[in-house]
Amino acid sequence: MRQSFAVSSLFKERILLPPESISNSLLGYLFLREKLLEIVLGDSETNILYWVGKEIGNTLNIQVPEELEDIFAQLDFGQVYLEHQSPSTVGYRITHNRLNLLPKHRLESSLSLEAGLMAGAMEKVTGHYCASTLSVQEQKGITYALIEISIDEEKSAILE
Repeated sequence: MRQSFAVSSLFKERILLPPESISNSLLGYLFLREKLLEIVLGDSETNILYWVGKEIGNTLNIQVPEELEDIFAQLDFGQVYLEHQSPSTVGYRITHNRLNLLPKHRLESSLSLEAGLMAGAMEKVTGHYCASTLSVQEQKGITYALIEISIDEEKSAILE
């Protein structure tokens, strides 16, 4: 795995270990995705996670879209694959063995964070307003997420 130091820009102060070297626990992941987010955010979970993800994506020190693959791997969000690209849209597939462990309705809500993060990162790279949509699919027993990013080439992104 290539190391991208963009992950470090997510933390204001250095934590005990560099974020690039920390691994996640499966139980913590399931607790966060299955229970905590739903309890704390309630009916607004999808919208809040998308907005938070987009804000985080806009703060990443990212130069090219390919860095998303490294960032997702380092954060243990899964593997990112470019599905298609045109001047106005980019489609990504996200796979992770943990996606099979959660019900589809929970993934459709909690993966809004990743969808927003990708939209924000693309805004940072392109300088244009971006929005994303998320769908959770299953094929041959494998669950994956499809994130479609629309790039509005006529509307400039306002980045601070």
